[in-house]
Amino acid sequence: MTPAEAREQANTTLALLYANVTNWDTALFDQAVLAIASDGQPFGMNDLRTVLPEDACKRAGLYFHALINLEHPEVLRHVGDVRSINPKAHGKKVGVYVLTLAGRKFIEERRQACRKAAA
Repeated sequence: MTPAEAREQANTTLALLYANVTNWDTALFDQAVLAIASDGQPFGMNDLRTVLPEDACKRAGLYFHALINLEHPEVLRHVGDVRSINPKAHGKKVGVYVLTLAGRKFIEERRQACRKAAA
């Protein structure tokens, strides 16, 4: 398999996985990130895990992946790693991030657009 074929296969797989992240999940994660990151302090999945339902946590990695890979705007800035508090992760490292000002605006605008669409 060539690198281009591997990249295409990975993108296809990710697209299938992203389809499992519902609008409700995104709204829930957006709300949690804005609440947790509002003080400008670094945060990560461990912080979200303490406030989100376990079922939602299963899809949070895809949510983070989507935000991390956005370049314009840069939503999250990676500032370090910590060990996961999820026992199923067996001590795997998880990223710690800071929500950028552009990222806050992006999430707030996305939330507003969702509210308008629901009205």
